[in-house]
Amino acid sequence: YKVKHEYDYYKKVYDDKNGIFLSPYRYKTRMDSFRGILLRIPKDKKVYQLYKEIIEKFGRTIVLPCGERSKNLKTIKKIYSQLLEYYADRKTIIVGVGGGVICDIAGFIAGTFKRGTRLILIPTTLLAQIDASIGGKNGVNLGNFKNMIGTFYHPEKIIIDPKFLKTLDKRNFNNGTAEIIKSAVIYDSDLFKMIKTKPLSNFTDTELEEVIKKTINIKADIVQKDPNESGLRKILNFGHSFGHAIELTNHKLLHGEAVSIGMILACKLSEKLTGLSNSVTYKLEKILKLNSLPVRLPDCIITDELIDSVNQDKKRTGKSLDIVLLKNVGESVIYQIKLKEIKGLINDIR
Repeated sequence: YKVKHEYDYYKKVYDDKNGIFLSPYRYKTRMDSFRGILLRIPKDKKVYQLYKEIIEKFGRTIVLPCGERSKNLKTIKKIYSQLLEYYADRKTIIVGVGGGVICDIAGFIAGTFKRGTRLILIPTTLLAQIDASIGGKNGVNLGNFKNMIGTFYHPEKIIIDPKFLKTLDKRNFNNGTAEIIKSAVIYDSDLFKMIKTKPLSNFTDTELEEVIKKTINIKADIVQKDPNESGLRKILNFGHSFGHAIELTNHKLLHGEAVSIGMILACKLSEKLTGLSNSVTYKLEKILKLNSLPVRLPDCIITDELIDSVNQDKKRTGKSLDIVLLKNVGESVIYQIKLKEIKGLINDIR
């Protein structure tokens, strides 16, 4: 999970000097000799426009619409059919180029088509670079519920280049900062101090790359210790039980924005259940606001609807929910809460 520009088949995909991705045809001349199939973003996206010539030389591509609307079994079925048309086999490389949704879909396809093909991810958003592409989790939504169907399937290579972040508008950049802030507050007090003084959008390229590396290494360290989320890895879900539920009940919010609100709700629960100092909640809230992220549950969200969504959370076991709470910055704990108690707790902290 180190920041790498090396590609197994073609020695180098990214040209650091020229700042562009190189076509595989620089090293291979025949279409049949390249076994990759590219899952990519639509033509109207800025990142496509910047790398149009190179992407189109890739040959076999499958275009996916952006956003959560494409993360469903209908999309997966269409991709399976296209892979059959391309005569894809188990040595075919599925290359996912795009944000978190494309990384999720590419991983799910690679992990399930013919019981597993090769996988390379090239994440182009901040959220995807520091979270969605790391750790092997993938999945699709079932109805209104997020990531209900999925697998653990690790890519053989993740190619991360911060230059892609220049293609993001401010809101989508800030969307990714929520996961950086989350990683810091649950696991790394030094990183928390590093990001508390100014918005991440104001960091220099060198500073931002250092933050990206630290965030990736936090997740990689946790995943290596608990690859299948049987214990420690659950702490990466801090803010997500509420965050996913908020996403389902308010479709105007991006993932990071919903998780931002979820982290503050989790902190307020922590004050009641683990003795977390309210000064930590204040510090976290200040950093989130610094990065233009919301921290309050919208009035339009009805508590009962939120609870219904929480009840479908993947971390629910029977009538209890494993929720990640804080004891201090860099010190998190998995706390089991009875589902029947959650409504009262949410009403108390709204």
